[in-house]
Amino acid sequence: MHMQTALEDSANERVATPSRSGDVCIILNPKSGKKQTKPAPEELCGMMQRSFGTDCMVKLVGKNASPTQLAKEALHEGYGTIVAAGGDGTIAGVAAALMDTNATMGVLPMGTFNYFSRGLGLPEDLDGAVETLGQSEPTPLHVGCVNGEIFLNNASLGVYPRILRERETLYQKWGRSRITAYWSVFLGLAGLKRPYSLTVTVDGDTTIRKKTALAFVANSSYQLDAFGLEGAEAVKDGKLALYLTNAHSWREMAAHAMNLFRNSTEKGREFELLTGEDIKITVEKKTRMWIARDGEKERMTAPFHFTLHKRALNVMMPPSA
Repeated sequence: MHMQTALEDSANERVATPSRSGDVCIILNPKSGKKQTKPAPEELCGMMQRSFGTDCMVKLVGKNASPTQLAKEALHEGYGTIVAAGGDGTIAGVAAALMDTNATMGVLPMGTFNYFSRGLGLPEDLDGAVETLGQSEPTPLHVGCVNGEIFLNNASLGVYPRILRERETLYQKWGRSRITAYWSVFLGLAGLKRPYSLTVTVDGDTTIRKKTALAFVANSSYQLDAFGLEGAEAVKDGKLALYLTNAHSWREMAAHAMNLFRNSTEKGREFELLTGEDIKITVEKKTRMWIARDGEKERMTAPFHFTLHKRALNVMMPPSA
């Protein structure tokens, strides 16, 4: 079999090759996940070749080569199957390029939490994930967007983007781990000063006003089931689930976070749940805010419009998933 690896400085030298439609291109983020030994691109490509029985190529994510950019290059080159190897942010970046195309996305879990791949039913160990991926079939999945930007698991505004900033600082100092990520939650909450005044409209006909520290929109039933939250069935039925915390102070948020970790969160007491396919949120006295999407953050301009795009992404899923 033929195997290629592409480093960042050679990616632009590729040309469109329609005959590659049966081949696999891996978008690998070498910085994803914990500081542990990862397979070299050549080794990873060899594993995929044995599993898929086809040619393989690796493109490396780097400073000047984002997952979305590399996935678009792979599409242009004619690859029919493009595999995102990294965390949820890397996977979402690849998905942004493949949404509403005929290409199929595969996933190799190499992040910290790997919620998306776990929701697909893929093993968390790399060998098992590669083997399972080779036995999987394309399945159309729903995709969430906020102001036109994709999210697969969740998107939020309020205190969570602050938590992500704390998480990045801790990761740089201590490395990536789930314990570090959990600790960042409490550091982020400690910086909460006051709740936000939101106006929320769901599917154009339900409007509420609420003071809250966090608005969290979920598109992953797996993540909701993992934390014992109501709303998972609505997501499975093709809706977004919006959670508005009733907490106003960092102490209340910390208590709610502990209940979340213990799977003892209760609707009504700790949060208000709304479900729908189209959610619009405005924030009093705020025109731009940090929005978190699948563990990444960016500033966006209000109003914040969350939409669900049904069957917009073809994803390799195990037959039993």
